Amino acid sequence: EDDDFETDSDDLIEMTGEGVDEQQDNSETIEKVLDSRLGKKGATGASTTVYAVEANGDPSSDFDPEKDEGEVQYLIKWKGWSYIHSTWESEESLQQQKVKGLKKLENFKKKEDEIKQWLGKVSPEDVEYFNCQQELASELNKQYQIVERVIAHSRKPAPSNEPEYLCKWMGLPYSECSWEDEALIGKKFQSCIDSFHSRNNSKTIPTRECKALKQRPRFVALKKQPAYLGGENLELRDYQLEGLNWLAHSWCKSNSVILADEMGLGKTIQTISFLSYLFHQHQLYGPFLIVVPLSTLTSWQREFEIWAPEINVVVYIGDLMSRNTIREYEWIHSQTKRLKFNALITTYEILLKDKTVLGSINWAFLGVDEAHRLKNDDSLLYKTLIDFKSNHRLLITGTPLQNSLKELWSLLHFIMPEKFEFWEDFEEDHGKGRENGYQSLHKVLEPFLLRRVKKDVEKSLPAKVEQILRVEMSALQKQYYKWILTRNYKALAKGTRGSTSGFLNIVMELKKCCNHCHLIKPPEENERENGQEVLLSLIRSSGKLILLDKLLTRLRERGNRVLIFSQMVRMLDILAEYLTIKHYPFQRLDGSIKGEIRKQALDHFNADGSEDFCFLLSTRAGGLGINLASADTVVIFDSDWNPQNDLQAQARAHRIGQKKQVNIYRLVTKGTVEEEIIERAKKKMVLDHLVIQRMDTTGRTVLENNSGRSNSNPFNKEELTAILKFGAEDLFKELEGEESEPQEMDIDEILRLAETRENEVSTSATDELLSQFKVANFATMEDEEELDERPHKDWDEIIPEEQRKKVEEEERQKELEEIYMLPRIRSSTKKVIK
Repeated sequence: EDDDFETDSDDLIEMTGEGVDEQQDNSETIEKVLDSRLGKKGATGASTTVYAVEANGDPSSDFDPEKDEGEVQYLIKWKGWSYIHSTWESEESLQQQKVKGLKKLENFKKKEDEIKQWLGKVSPEDVEYFNCQQELASELNKQYQIVERVIAHSRKPAPSNEPEYLCKWMGLPYSECSWEDEALIGKKFQSCIDSFHSRNNSKTIPTRECKALKQRPRFVALKKQPAYLGGENLELRDYQLEGLNWLAHSWCKSNSVILADEMGLGKTIQTISFLSYLFHQHQLYGPFLIVVPLSTLTSWQREFEIWAPEINVVVYIGDLMSRNTIREYEWIHSQTKRLKFNALITTYEILLKDKTVLGSINWAFLGVDEAHRLKNDDSLLYKTLIDFKSNHRLLITGTPLQNSLKELWSLLHFIMPEKFEFWEDFEEDHGKGRENGYQSLHKVLEPFLLRRVKKDVEKSLPAKVEQILRVEMSALQKQYYKWILTRNYKALAKGTRGSTSGFLNIVMELKKCCNHCHLIKPPEENERENGQEVLLSLIRSSGKLILLDKLLTRLRERGNRVLIFSQMVRMLDILAEYLTIKHYPFQRLDGSIKGEIRKQALDHFNADGSEDFCFLLSTRAGGLGINLASADTVVIFDSDWNPQNDLQAQARAHRIGQKKQVNIYRLVTKGTVEEEIIERAKKKMVLDHLVIQRMDTTGRTVLENNSGRSNSNPFNKEELTAILKFGAEDLFKELEGEESEPQEMDIDEILRLAETRENEVSTSATDELLSQFKVANFATMEDEEELDERPHKDWDEIIPEEQRKKVEEEERQKELEEIYMLPRIRSSTKKVIK
């Protein structure tokens, strides 16, 4: 789903037919029912809008339900009117006005009844939780009544000639803009009207005549933070001012560059400061184009408002109608035909959709956030962006290159195509790892890449301590684990003749099983009893959850705040269900959660005095410039194939601004593929330099050339076979139906025994990555070499024959498919019919 805002196609059809309706009658149409209340009889209609209540008081304010006659009233959002005009109506008042769309009211009432019944059955805590969710929703509705920006001005037709303004509402796309009377908007949002006029009359708009575009000025270092940057309490840190000077110096020398500071050092702020420097110091008023992932968009918008309020920033996203509105009103001065905006922020997806429009502009600056998206010079994004006309380019990435010299060349070629013209030449010069290969590379790179890591710049950042908590599978998990292996016996028995993707699928199924049984077989509806029983069955189905349950109880007592990462969105669903039943207040963010709600979740968690205890994140969504420094504990529920992603997850909490020590708990299931993957990933890094990033003393990057395999699966068939066999033999020694439950263990005991590591010991990034994987109770490297030479048993020796026969028999009866579902097929179909 590419669009950042969904549009209901029905709405579009209705919209087009609207004109016809109006001639026949003037009755209004209900677009949405937002809320209901018991109110004073007759306190409905125009006197109940937000602005009428603010001006004349609430007609329902003196209502006493004990004494006065009341009626049920509904808050109606009217079609063709903005949220600010929503009114409270009773069924009677709606019928009197002969409104259309009463079906919406019926549906709302039906849903309310269902909720009422549900609330009657559940515990008081559930009710409270439900009310909190309602509150969040109504906060959003309130937001929709705030003017974010005025984008046009006109007068009503004679005789009234009253001025009116086109308003963009907070949290809503541009397609929802509406014309409002000046009399109404001026009362509360005069500042939006003022800034609209000042933007319109602004002299600081882009011009091709800007001298700096033709000839870059001489560089003069900024000794201290210039007055135009930030406000009262906004201070750049020393290294950020240094970064600003480096960006300015590079620009003066006509070098496009890569800002690659480690995550959490404020690359966004440094970039905005640099644009503000161009704006104020060199009268370069744009146009600046900044291309960002959707997840960091709101934070860019916010930082611009804070650090550079005088730069006119337009956020170019939304459906087709929204983008047309932006181009109609925010783009060009109709008289002078000059661009209105200084900076345009857009997402990768929208950029590709509107590449013709955006590609036709001469950009003074092109910035790409999370620029590791450009590491493949063959991708559409790369090919599109490299052709854009730009005077200067900046790539921003906190994840310097993971896999190869070619990726580095792609980024360098993007910023300086003349200097780094051909990959073959670059490889010839630096790729052979000759004695001076890295020195020469370092020399060439130095002017174009700045990378500081936290420990170079901030001695004040508290320590980061990681503990690996090993857990045993629950009895049910062991059964499922054996079942998956037995079920796939034929594929496994092929050994290295089997297919890599087949093995990978089995590993993925086993990884799911290590997380939770419900990922393999969801519970039947009728198995759902009351809250406590559901809770028990949730916890019992996963060794990790048994441990997490104890851990969270302890963390809650201590007043910690926790980020929980999993790679599986369905695992987040299970964790969300668990947290809900436990009544732990939490927020959640995964790829499916869109911009505005995501921003609210982040703000809610980070707010002073926030009650939120947990934040559930998917490892992938977590990798995208999200600041959660108000958390002090990270739980990595399941580890990634690629440790770089887990490192990013930890950095979410371990950022500049963090006051407390950060504790990281990584959960690993003993005697399973999980344990073996972690172990091998550690060796891989040593052997293959999978992560090709070493720091020299200056904190700049030097690369080692080894392209490694792609990071999504760093293992070959032999390794996958060994991973699958790991722990299996011992597991099958436990007889079916007699699998043991994990030993009861005290949480303090578990934490005491867990192997602990503080990050201060690491001397280089590669070491930090490796030390991630210093796993307790494992032999040293030498022993491991011997381990690998042990003759591996074949699958027919590992999986007992009677179990294989049993499964084959069940297959024949097709019962298994009905009951358990084939693990890999379930996602697409609920029943498998042959």
